[in-house]
Amino acid sequence: MIGNTLLSAAFVSYIGPFSFTFRNGLWRDTWLPDIESLKIPLTAGVDPLQILSTPSQQAMWASEGLPADRVSIENAAVVVSCSRYPLLIDPQLQGIKWIKGKESEGMVNIQLTA
Repeated sequence: MIGNTLLSAAFVSYIGPFSFTFRNGLWRDTWLPDIESLKIPLTAGVDPLQILSTPSQQAMWASEGLPADRVSIENAAVVVSCSRYPLLIDPQLQGIKWIKGKESEGMVNIQLTA
């Protein structure tokens, strides 16, 4: 439980601005071995997405218009798990509609395009 919580907290805190490939490498190839090497108790085969959300939440997000790809679901898990404003990279603008619908009150959308 301690390792699962540590992995999930790191995921919410740091994973947002990275691509799918970098995210996977970061938590699977870096964080998990570090947690295991420090002998912190950890569930075998843990996936931070399974800790941060349930299949029913993921289905609800899909019904609200969230794309079904892994990065979008991870972004949604980060959005609903943090109390501050997360930095999420959405280069294909797939999650913007879902986030605007869910968190529209007081939200400011910034696009760095010319």
